[in-house]
Amino acid sequence: MIPLTAMSASKSDSNLWIASLAAAIVTAVVAAVMVYTAGMSVVPALFGLLLGAAPLIGYDLARGSFGSNWKPVIGGIIGFILFVAALFLPGPTFGIVAAVAGLLSTLLIWPIVVGVMSPAHSVGKLWLASLLGLIIGLVVVSAVAGQDPNSWLKTAGVLFFACWGGTVGAALSAWSK
Repeated sequence: MIPLTAMSASKSDSNLWIASLAAAIVTAVVAAVMVYTAGMSVVPALFGLLLGAAPLIGYDLARGSFGSNWKPVIGGIIGFILFVAALFLPGPTFGIVAAVAGLLSTLLIWPIVVGVMSPAHSVGKLWLASLLGLIIGLVVVSAVAGQDPNSWLKTAGVLFFACWGGTVGAALSAWSK
């Protein structure tokens, strides 16, 4: 009975730390390309959409099942459409609108769309993972901000998304059905 209970308690087929690291690295690379190519017209938009799929791709790479199920990856791309649309809004309210759109897409749209398209993950757990990732990302960026965080805003964005992606990757690995 005890071995059966132990086997049913470990539902993940990948290491939690490896999944978190892979998701963080993939998300950081995608975020870096998006942030550091901001002067171009199409590249930041494409990589902004891939930013929603990056934790899922890292999680799949850690499990060794990359390409076996594209529905959650497509859901991650769809979940960040509002975020990418807000990046290209002109005007003085750009920062506020982009921040609200980023929060809406990361906290509401992304978990719902990915949860609906992935049979292995629930919407509630994805929402909780995304919320934890946002909080951890904000704490880490605030902790290393120093006196003038505006001087390294691009690096802070990459660091924020790496923390978010790593947290989501760990949650995907730990809470998969």
